[in-house]
Amino acid sequence: MRGLNRVILACFTAALCDPMTDTTSLSAAVKADSKKAIRCIQYITDFYLMAQYRSHILQTIGYVHQYLWIFHDNLHIFREFRGTKKDHQSAKEASRELAVEQREVRQGKLEEYFQFSTTIRNTIASEERQERQQVVQEVLSQGDFNFPKIHLLSHYNIQIRDFGSLPQYSTEVTETLHIPLKDAYRRSNLVNATEQILDTITREHALQMRELNIQVWSHEFPADHETLDAIKTQDSR
Repeated sequence: MRGLNRVILACFTAALCDPMTDTTSLSAAVKADSKKAIRCIQYITDFYLMAQYRSHILQTIGYVHQYLWIFHDNLHIFREFRGTKKDHQSAKEASRELAVEQREVRQGKLEEYFQFSTTIRNTIASEERQERQQVVQEVLSQGDFNFPKIHLLSHYNIQIRDFGSLPQYSTEVTETLHIPLKDAYRRSNLVNATEQILDTITREHALQMRELNIQVWSHEFPADHETLDAIKTQDSR
């Protein structure tokens, strides 16, 4: 995540602004939304990078709070992507119902509709399609970002002010301790894995302690090579 924070803003901005991705010109509304999205990513990136400082003053704590406030002020631009499967299904149903209504309106004015030129009919079809897309966006935009990981960000400045910099509370060490357990699970038969994991961890721990004892012994009794070779041979068996 620390490495991603250093490049995500540049990659995100390039993805939105690269003219090679789309030959058509962007509308004013799309450009405005793109600026809000870039602004949102910019300030959450600044927030994370500054929150990782190993020392703070009142000014940097104020920056952390300010960056988070601006991030939340622009976060709504991503709300339509927070929709669940149920929300997407509801959006499809709403679009389908609107398409049926539009078709019924056209059938009620069928003679008048076919008197229009092809250009006008294409314009009407485009307006109907935009109306359906707008309905879909309205349904999907009902999602929110009210979940713990977003809420916890609001406590960072208070945490820093009361208890010091955040890196000292990093979970990297404890997460690293999970690796041997995961490796032991992969080497088990995945059925009665608990006992096999405990046996594997116990055996590896015993071998590591044995190796440390041998290393200490070799420093204390450097001349006793035959005994050390015998112990290593016995361990290998």
